[in-house]
Order: sequence, then C-alpha cells, then structure tokens
Amino acid sequence: MEIYKDINNSETKEFANLLNNQSKNKVEEGKIFEATVTKISSKYCWVYLDGLKSEPAIDINEIKEINLLDKIKEGSKLKIVVENLESKSGEIIVSASKAKKIEGYETLLKKYENNENIKIKIKNKIKGGFVCEELETNHLLFMPMSQLSNRPTKDNTNVINSEMEVKIIQADRKRANLCCSRRELITETKKGDKSKIFEKYNLGDRVDNAIIKSVTDWGLFFEINNEIDALCHSSCCSYQRIENLNDMFEVGQKIPVEVISKDDNKLQIGVSIKALLKNPFDNIDNYKEGENYNVTVKKILAYGVFCELEDSLIALLHQSEISWTDKNAFPKNFFKIGEKILVKIIGIDKEAQRISISYKATLENPYEKIANKYKNDEVVEVQILNKNESGAVVKIVENNVEAFLHQNQLSWSNNNRQQLEALKKGDLLKVKIVDVSEENRKILVSKKLLDKDPLEFWSDKKIDDILTTKVVSVDKKGLIVKPEGSEMEIFIKKNQIAIQNEDARSERFTVSDRVDAAIIELSLEKRKISLSIKRVEEINNEIAIKNYSDLSSGKSLPFANLSEKLGKKGKK
Repeated sequence: MEIYKDINNSETKEFANLLNNQSKNKVEEGKIFEATVTKISSKYCWVYLDGLKSEPAIDINEIKEINLLDKIKEGSKLKIVVENLESKSGEIIVSASKAKKIEGYETLLKKYENNENIKIKIKNKIKGGFVCEELETNHLLFMPMSQLSNRPTKDNTNVINSEMEVKIIQADRKRANLCCSRRELITETKKGDKSKIFEKYNLGDRVDNAIIKSVTDWGLFFEINNEIDALCHSSCCSYQRIENLNDMFEVGQKIPVEVISKDDNKLQIGVSIKALLKNPFDNIDNYKEGENYNVTVKKILAYGVFCELEDSLIALLHQSEISWTDKNAFPKNFFKIGEKILVKIIGIDKEAQRISISYKATLENPYEKIANKYKNDEVVEVQILNKNESGAVVKIVENNVEAFLHQNQLSWSNNNRQQLEALKKGDLLKVKIVDVSEENRKILVSKKLLDKDPLEFWSDKKIDDILTTKVVSVDKKGLIVKPEGSEMEIFIKKNQIAIQNEDARSERFTVSDRVDAAIIELSLEKRKISLSIKRVEEINNEIAIKNYSDLSSGKSLPFANLSEKLGKKGKK
C-alpha cells in the first residue's frame, strides 16, 4: 500500500507528535497519581493511567490490606504510586498501599508542622511501646511506652483497642515513620495552668499522698495531687544511708512529703521525706558498741539485711556478718521479714549516721572452739565437699566447719594429683588438723601426717651407701625402685644404670628384680634422694683397684675393665 511507502515523512511525524501531546500526565517514578480501575479479577486489579504505555496490574491482596476492595469497581478512581516504569521483565510496577501510606504520612506531617492533635487507636503492644493507627488516614504510628501517660502504670495491656487523642512528637521523613505521645498532650494541657498550680504550694507544706513516679540513682520523682511533679533528692529520702533507692522504694508507692524548695524560674518543687520524720539518731546514745540488742528484720537484700532497732532507726547487717562458716551466706536463707533476731552493734558512725551490726557475733565462733578443743596433729573425720586444682574443700563432720586439704597433704608419695582426682564428693577421710586461723577463718588439715614419714628411713644414711632395692617398674627412660625397708619409690635414670653405654639399658631388668644401688644425692630438707646402679660398679672397681694392685692378680678378677687401670697403676 502506497500510504506506507514513506513512514518517516513529515505528515507521519506530525501525527505521532499529536498523539503524544494528547497525554496530559508526565508520569514519573515515586509520585502519586489518580488512576482509573479498568478490570477486577480474583487475583488482580488493573488500572489505567494516562501516560503509561500499558495498564499495570495490582495484586488483589494489596487492595484488601488497605480496605479498599469493597469501595472500588470498574471505573472507580484509585490513587497509586509508580514504583518502576519498566522492570527487568518489562512490566510497569505500581502500588496502591504505598500511595495511601505516602498520602497519609503527608497529611499527618502537615498536622505535625501545624502542631495539631490527632486521634489514634492503639492496635497492639510491641517491644518498647505500641503500634497505633491514625483514624482519619489509617496511617500507622509508634508510641513509646513512656509516652502513654504522665504517670507510671504497672499494667498497660488494657489500653489495647482504646481510642485517644495524641500529639505527633517526631517525624522521620526518610522512612515516613511517625512517633506520637499522649503524655505530651497531657503535659501541654497542664503547662498553661502550671504557674497557677506552682503558686499553690509553699515551703513547709505537707503532702500526704505524694505518688512515686520514678526511682533513679540520685532521687525520687513524685506526682503531687495529680497536678505537679516534685523531686526528692536521695539525701532527703531517709536518715539512714541507702545504697540503692530501688531497694527501699517502688513506683506507685504513696509517701507523705514536705515542700522544702521552690524554683520560680523553672517552676519546680523540691520535697523531702525525712523532713517529716524524727531523726532516729537523736536516741543513738541509748546504744553502745559491743552490746547485744533485739532488732526487727525490715528488708532483705542480696548483700545484707536492714534491721530496725527502734522506730526508723535502721542498722545494716552485712552479708559477711551473718555466719561464721558460710562465707557466701544468702540472707533469705537465714531470715524472714518481721522476724526478731539478736545482734551485736559493731560500729556506730554518728557523723554519717550509720549503724553496723553482726548476727554471727552473738553466736559461738566455731574456729575459736576448734582452736581451743583441737591441738595440732589432732585427728578428725572430714567429708569431701568439692575439689579444685589445689586440693579439696572438706567439712569437719563433728561441727560442720569447712577446712582445706591441699593435694600435697594427701600422701608422702609423688602421685598426689592422681589421689586428688580419685577423691569423690561425700567421701569420708581421717585427717590431722595442721593449723587453725581464727582471724582468717581458715583450717588446714593433712592426711599424710597420719602415715609415717618415709624420710625417716634415710636419716642414718649417707652418700655412697649401697642399698638392695626391688624393681617396681621399667620404661625406656630408666627404672623405678623401692629400697628394702622403705616405702619410698625412687627413679633411677638410664645413664645411672651401668658404666658401659651398651649395658645402660633399662630393658635388662624386669619387675621384682633385686638390684643394688648406691646413694648419689641425699637432701632431707629438700626431700630429694637419688640412686645409681652405675655408682655400685664404680665403688666396686675402686675397692678392687685398691686391694689388688698388681697386673697379674687383676686377670683373675671378675671385672673385665680392670686390666688397663691395674696396668697403669703397676707402672707407677
């Protein structure tokens, strides 16, 4: 057909430009457009947008998620955002949910900038706060737990599905995230009347039902009459020094306080708990160090027990002063709140207003008892409690006092490590008391002292004495022998077996062989003894050389290596 002869002629180009110019929209990625729904199926919703080369499809589940399925039909308008004009597969990607989110965010962002309040519904609780839905736009916001109320609440699960007015306090434009606060709205409402409320309170005023809002390291925050906050510094909380305020106070607790300071510029009030209390230390002269007193257990903590001598006069019973024998005594295992116990005052610091007491000081010191009852070398029965690398912790059965059995005190032998490993928890042993330290609460015991010291055998021995021994074991490095009459086993090195290298072989011997050996090292102080078979040969050679000095007599000797030595001596 001749009409298609030249498709690039001026008339054709003019027609194409005309078609292109008919598109009113300049479609760009990331922008929101109003599209027309052309078709709806069970899986997809197709839309038409002027300026697109084809009709993109939206997953029907996405339409359901934004609650628009029942509101749209063919011909309806639907706001979309163009995510990609041409994906890798050549498709146009659009989203209705993102368009709604962006539009909702923009709406709420304007309200945030204009400081307008919004109405939300709390959907569910998550870590750190709540997920909220703005009722007009259905946009989701986050409310931190601390922003739910201006006063602490123990149970906040009952707010789920509740509707409330809040303020937007933070906007993340990059992620389109918003943070809201009910607390800010409450505070803002109160702020206008705060100056009037502030003027209502005067120095010296008493507030009977001040509620603790929060507990910090340095003080307590109170809410007074549900209208103004006040701070009670840690130094004003009690006459008794408190290591940790959380140990004595808790959120929601009602305590009477007195107004002790006002800041006109900041509209802040300072209060005191102890200002309403009589200083219990006014009666401290009624108590003396070293005396016993009955006290009441008021609070039990991991590190000790707070006890009351009289009304509000508190003393600390430290964990270390509970038991003589249990060094890691857990207070809850010994006392109950409200219990009356007998203690001894061991320290009074009037300046710091502190009292230290001891429970164990009123009890018999078992270490003192043991020191008086048992002398060194006294035999007692002990039970194995546990073991470590150095030895075993044992309990003296008679009085349940702990002692320590060092591995070196198990036996006189050199296999103490093996003996320690063989011990089991619960094993009963007879031991001797070696040392008792009352001050350090330590008792040392020994098992080997029950046995005769094998070194006594060597007390009358000297170097070069020859002993008959019995071979106990054999290996490539040498022999282990036990001298007759001794319980001590001694290792003979390979180089101490014979003079001639070819004879210095441990495999020449078998277990139970009897062999003579000479003492070559003897130190009773260091408990070190060495024996040598080679030295016996040397001694015998020296005796033979001394007794038989001529060459001919040496031929009849049973020593193969003597002829040369005797010959040399004969020539002299």
